[in-house]
Amino acid sequence: MSRHKQYRDEVEPCMYRRGVSSRTRKLVIGGAAAALLGSALAVGTGMSQAAEQGNAGASSGNINALVPALGFSPGNPNATADRVGPTGVNVPGRCPPTQAQVNAQVALKNANFPSGTDLESRIQRFEKTLSAIQDLKCPASSTTLLGRLNSLTALRGNANRDNILRGLGLNETPADKAAATGSGDAAASGATGNAGASSGNINALVPALGFSPGNPNATADRVGPTGVNVPGRCPPTQAQVNAQVALKNANFPSGTDLESRIQRFEKTLSAIQDLKCPASSTTLLGRLNSLTALRGNANRDNILRGLGLNETPAG
Repeated sequence: MSRHKQYRDEVEPCMYRRGVSSRTRKLVIGGAAAALLGSALAVGTGMSQAAEQGNAGASSGNINALVPALGFSPGNPNATADRVGPTGVNVPGRCPPTQAQVNAQVALKNANFPSGTDLESRIQRFEKTLSAIQDLKCPASSTTLLGRLNSLTALRGNANRDNILRGLGLNETPADKAAATGSGDAAASGATGNAGASSGNINALVPALGFSPGNPNATADRVGPTGVNVPGRCPPTQAQVNAQVALKNANFPSGTDLESRIQRFEKTLSAIQDLKCPASSTTLLGRLNSLTALRGNANRDNILRGLGLNETPAG
């Protein structure tokens, strides 16, 4: 039974019994119908507005600044084969999506995307971005988000976290900071005094490990930057790695060509292993893989020209 017919069956007998005129009955029924129509329009308009708001989500102009960078070059949407992701494992060749696609998905799903610089806001931004990656049918391992998120969640139990956060940019993490500053603390620990590679430039030549040093006294595992457990003492400090590289390599490559870049990463990974830590306690392997992938890329010279000394397509 339609809602309008039900209304007539319930209301009209009552009005007939009370002797209401035909004209009054028509006015009452017409008014009721108009009210029903107005209600329907209001609901429809509300749904439309809600849909628009849902589609826009956090679409305010700052969404692009708030969503963390994926940390790896976008995949080829037409790819059918896997590619090596930034954490060193295979991921679908179409992954990750573009940053713009992820930003749009985050906006779609989050009407209120956290914008604070406090720890929990930072963590939520990474978690919601990882959720958007998965909505777009790509694994977390096609980005560097999980390792960087882990370096944030590790701060929850750190008494010095407020000071650490004050030194970070909006979406910067301790892992990003380590990768950006790289070997800046190396000189203080005597890496330049070792034999081997000429001491003056070794600190600039050894790639950054990409993850905060472990606690040398730790007995338990910690979650590494690739999302797997590593010994809590790992990775070593950048200074220790630089010293080991210098010790083992009298001629450490300094060129900006592809093979020199690759050799620097390979020799640094070897030093990590000499120091009894796995590659997975750093982001080196994923970044190395993004370099070796350029060997078959016809556009590699242009790509390399846009990269810093130890920068890779993965970051």
